[in-house]
Amino acid sequence: KQWYQRRVRGPGGHLLFRDYGLYDHAMLRFKPGHKIQDQFYVRQDGTRAFYFSTEDTARIFKEAGFETVVNDYVTRETVNKKENLSVPRIFVQSQFRKPVL
Repeated sequence: KQWYQRRVRGPGGHLLFRDYGLYDHAMLRFKPGHKIQDQFYVRQDGTRAFYFSTEDTARIFKEAGFETVVNDYVTRETVNKKENLSVPRIFVQSQFRKPVL
């Protein structure tokens, strides 16, 4: 815990973030009744999934005292060769920095 406080939470510390992005293929596949609220869904097994926008991550980390270094959408393609299926995936990938005082 002390390492985390010095290296990440302390002045000049960096934090990397990557999670599902808005309009990811998995988000678009949810059937009616699975939406809890905007961007927030429940999977069949009961786990929950939130799909972030870059504006969401910038706001959340700014409120926590971080500066934005990089905050972009990253797209990847997932290929299932057995099913001959290719689906686009969207992630938010960000880097934030604690300001040096």
